[in-house]
Amino acid sequence: MIQQESERPHLIAATLRVTVARDAGALTTLHDEWDALLDRVPRATAFQSADWLATWWRYLGSGREPWLLQVRDAMGTLVGLVPLQLERYGIWPLRLRMLRWLGYGTGGLTDTLGPLFAAGYEEVAMQMALDHLFQHEQEWDLLELARTPDRFVPVLQSQAQRAGYQIAIFEPIDWLYIHLPADWATLQRTLSKNLRSNLPRYRNRLHREGHRESFMLLTEPEAITAALPRFFELHRLRSRARNMKWHGNYYATAVSRAFTTEVARVLSAQGRLALAQMVVDDTVVAAQLLLFQGQTMSTYFSGFDPAWGRYSVMMLLTRACVEYAILRGMRWIDLTAGAGSQAKRQWGNEEALTYRVQITRPALLPCLAAQAIRKWYDRRRRWAEQQAQKSQRPSGPAEQDIKSEEA
Repeated sequence: MIQQESERPHLIAATLRVTVARDAGALTTLHDEWDALLDRVPRATAFQSADWLATWWRYLGSGREPWLLQVRDAMGTLVGLVPLQLERYGIWPLRLRMLRWLGYGTGGLTDTLGPLFAAGYEEVAMQMALDHLFQHEQEWDLLELARTPDRFVPVLQSQAQRAGYQIAIFEPIDWLYIHLPADWATLQRTLSKNLRSNLPRYRNRLHREGHRESFMLLTEPEAITAALPRFFELHRLRSRARNMKWHGNYYATAVSRAFTTEVARVLSAQGRLALAQMVVDDTVVAAQLLLFQGQTMSTYFSGFDPAWGRYSVMMLLTRACVEYAILRGMRWIDLTAGAGSQAKRQWGNEEALTYRVQITRPALLPCLAAQAIRKWYDRRRRWAEQQAQKSQRPSGPAEQDIKSEEA
């Protein structure tokens, strides 16, 4: 008998089972299986790795409870992981229990959020994980899932509606990527005429005015650790720059700097993190953190000295990072959020969307809380738009700061 295509999800589901781990120790015990699964996820990022999230948890997970929903096949192999964190607010009867993606919040330091599924299991494994949550609805009140990739939104919507839950889908965020060819010359031909002309122009300006520049890529943990204080300073200088797109200082707190230092040490030892630097006259004037997973390179936070802005040092550094990714055999560069930024859009050649998804139990307090959260995010969006308008540079080339604008 020929198997009908419509029957496949049901046959797959019959072989799967869902369990949940709700202790921080699971972040360690699942480590090897987690990373093995990550290798089976198309275009996964290092932000979704066990080491990233375990380090995040140690530094920033206080007051939360992990919920790691595991989907396994008939052989016990991990084919899906839905990493969540439970946050509690108030006390009974005014108690709110909110489930969010693991790694969300506290400074916006984790870019990519969401579930991990081996290729071919995405839809059915997501359905089973949601069914498990709905069967245990007395243990939570609100699913508040920021930056959910658009490919999962239809499943969330259909499952929530089928189960009688309220669902809201809002706050779309553009996510930009560069689909890399085999060599720089091929990619360069796809870039805009303006970008192609500006890249040599700013480099020549440096040379004409008697400066010398070089690109350095630090990969060893000791070298990166030693260079991070300058990186933090450049990031701070960028956040204070006038007449440029507004950008917060994500490293204003000691804990955010300590977390980044530790996660850089851990991931660089595995070859999954590097620090790119633009050096002019023996001074580091721009820096960019890079993360690697499979064939994807993610740009993370960056910073530059605005005193060198007229040379577009971040544009020159970005070119060097793109060329490095091509040489390393990467197929994709994840530029993260911020497609509204012309600086990013001139590089990206593929775009996707993420959404904030709320799934609410049909009870008064969760529904009121969900409405209040939506209003708060709407006010925050309007404030951010106003800040961007106030700080926009009136003329001249926009410097790049390739990082999510969401805190």
